Amino acid sequence: MQTPSNKIIQIKGLKKTFKTTIHALSGVDLEIMKGEVVSIIGPSGSGKSTLLRCMNLMEVPSAGSIIFEGHLLSIKDKNINQLREKMGMVFQSFNLFPHLSVLENITLSPKLVLKMSEHDAEIMAKDLLEKVGLSDKIDAYPSQLSGGQKQRVAIARALAMKPDVMLFDEPTSALDPEMVGEVLSVMRTLANAGMTMVIVTHEMAFAKEVSDRVVFMAEGVIVEMGTPEIIFSNPKEERTKTFLKRVNVI
Repeated sequence: MQTPSNKIIQIKGLKKTFKTTIHALSGVDLEIMKGEVVSIIGPSGSGKSTLLRCMNLMEVPSAGSIIFEGHLLSIKDKNINQLREKMGMVFQSFNLFPHLSVLENITLSPKLVLKMSEHDAEIMAKDLLEKVGLSDKIDAYPSQLSGGQKQRVAIARALAMKPDVMLFDEPTSALDPEMVGEVLSVMRTLANAGMTMVIVTHEMAFAKEVSDRVVFMAEGVIVEMGTPEIIFSNPKEERTKTFLKRVNVI
């Protein structure tokens, strides 16, 4: 049985309403354990990305609470930025600085925020680029990279902040099909190394392979969650079955 100290993120009664009428989240309860890989799946508009963005208060919840490593997250907390630094975030759209080289993109935050020396930051960046298979692109600029390469740099940049958890918001959705595999390979390596990961994804085969748990969302609520074997092979809820049939999983 998991102990409270193993809970890295605790979400209780989370609600998010946009413009007073759109209920993106309608009372979500979820716990993420240290070292766990959790994939969140579901149809478009189900609240998956909103839930992920609420985890580090990129979206401020309308109600409910988020506890990260024992700290209740609040946008008014003077330590909120320090807590956010422990959550690496990888988006659909890379968000690299176009005027900076790959090396500069990766070392900027560690030098400014973590006060890392330029020498140490560069050594770390080179190590991370080797891990994501881009050692030869250290001096390149984002405009010179493919989409898959940009996303791998974005992952390296997030890892450079030494996060305790990595949040991925559909990291392959903006990529051409032939580039998806190289990004998933890096994420697979992270999962195998024990990194705590929460992944919003439409890559069902990948979710089935790497996840400890799969969360199925629809209409702002968690409909069902369980091991990949249960969710993909023996889902209990009709809404889950309908979705998986539409995406040709069952």
